[in-house]
Amino acid sequence: MEIKINHKRQPQGSGLIAVILVLAFMLTVGVAVLTVTSSGPKVSATMRYQEEAFNAAEAGFDAARMTMEDSLASGTWGSFGDHFLKSPDGVDIPFINMNLATPNPIYFRRLTDEQILQLLDQNRDGQADNPLQVIFFEEPFVYDRNGNLDGRYRYTVFIIDDEAGFSTTDPTDFLMVCIGVVRSGPNVSDRILATCRLEIEIELPEL
Repeated sequence: MEIKINHKRQPQGSGLIAVILVLAFMLTVGVAVLTVTSSGPKVSATMRYQEEAFNAAEAGFDAARMTMEDSLASGTWGSFGDHFLKSPDGVDIPFINMNLATPNPIYFRRLTDEQILQLLDQNRDGQADNPLQVIFFEEPFVYDRNGNLDGRYRYTVFIIDDEAGFSTTDPTDFLMVCIGVVRSGPNVSDRILATCRLEIEIELPEL
């Protein structure tokens, strides 16, 4: 008796499919690794810019505090109320006509830092439109290697009557707002890389 043995043949092309699948997997892993590797420096740069913006806002607070103390001591300032930010009209008022159902769209807390800077300098000349209502505007404070002020790092500081728009006002406290900015270049028209806003409540000592 003759026994015939039939060998099952592997379908043609199956090896090629396996190679393609392995290559596709390796390509996916390679792209993922490349993406993570390339995004690392960007994340680090963003964190560095954010930290520099925070440092700028802190520097603005320190400078503004000393300026206000000196101005009051020398009589240059008669009161804080004369220097509260009130323009554009309504920037310090959270609700229109004290109606909680109608939020004020230009209230400073509903604006981004960049929008606030644009509102304070609507003609884009690098100077605050109402300088008496702004303690510092786009003030550089860091020196470069040549001993010149580096315009990439700036701060803006103003004070707000935190009871504005309500029926009663507490004259013993107010809000100081410090905005630190890091730009891509030395001009105020250069692209903003990062901002940081500090809001600090100041309470006046009882007389």
